[in-house]
Amino acid sequence: MKPFCGNGFNNPAPHYYFDNSKKVSFTGVTEELSKKFTKTQKEVIDEFIKDPASNWVAGNLPQSWLNKINYLPTEKQKEVQHEIFMIFRAAIKHLKPYCAPVKSPEYSKRKVDLENKRLKEASKFLTKGLRKFGILSEGNSVNFKRLKVSGAYTQRGYLLREKGKNVSLDKLFIKKFNNKDKLGGLDTNYNGRYSEIAHGLYLNKKIKSRFMGNFYWGDMKAGYMAEEYQTLPKGISPIVNFKKNYKNVRKFFDELYDTTNIKSNELMRYGIKVGKITPEGFQPESKENIIIKLLQKILEKHGLFHNDLHNLNAIIGSNDRHKPVVKLIDVGGLSEINKLSHTTVTK
Repeated sequence: MKPFCGNGFNNPAPHYYFDNSKKVSFTGVTEELSKKFTKTQKEVIDEFIKDPASNWVAGNLPQSWLNKINYLPTEKQKEVQHEIFMIFRAAIKHLKPYCAPVKSPEYSKRKVDLENKRLKEASKFLTKGLRKFGILSEGNSVNFKRLKVSGAYTQRGYLLREKGKNVSLDKLFIKKFNNKDKLGGLDTNYNGRYSEIAHGLYLNKKIKSRFMGNFYWGDMKAGYMAEEYQTLPKGISPIVNFKKNYKNVRKFFDELYDTTNIKSNELMRYGIKVGKITPEGFQPESKENIIIKLLQKILEKHGLFHNDLHNLNAIIGSNDRHKPVVKLIDVGGLSEINKLSHTTVTK
């Protein structure tokens, strides 16, 4: 790989871009990232460079949001969507954590108050912007709520939801990345804003499965991505726990479907072992061996592998009928399988 010119967003272009700038075709970064799997951070950055009109944003608003402006001509819809992305950029940047030294008196006294104040200010600012463009009715508002999240490349997580009468906008999970995904950094081909935004868009286009969450858009400059927020159906536990034994395999499959929306024939199709018959009845495999393996098999069918798939990024959400369904919600760690060696590509 040739060295990058400059650092960060001031000049993140590889040298060869300047050597071949006349050959660049502006086909749109969203389209390009959606139709092919980008293996490296450099490839993702190249696609943004080829599309300066993107302003370092790729993806689209959720359909329920776009429906609010579908009466406009196509070009005008694009303009409005871009304006909304810029409003989001300003709002997300305003949510920057309070950065006084952790052990200082100032930090302990003011951190919570300041961050709550910023949440309210960002919510108010975004509400005004969405009302201006007709996404949000005058009587309604949108509000940020900070969530508990973890991850080596994750700084903050937020729920954004509409409040008021006749709520119609899909809820969003806003994932704010930290600055560990610096150019050429360790694991940045699989994790961080560049790779995760690109791989989320590719997954949306490539795999049509009810087990895949929706990844809407991401902003490289603001360092966040907006995803489908998974709402748990009422009365359903977010944690799937198998009993040690079931009366028979049918009883197990019924419970599995009721709690995850996974059908028995889907497991059989992928050759996934579900358990064994014992004198006490049917003893299932662990949920990791069943649920996680199914998601990996679906990815594998499309030439992909998830290097960090576990219970925290495969959670229970709900489908259109408000029934529980397991969802893959995190693409950090997604890579392409080398078909010749059946190993993941690391370069």
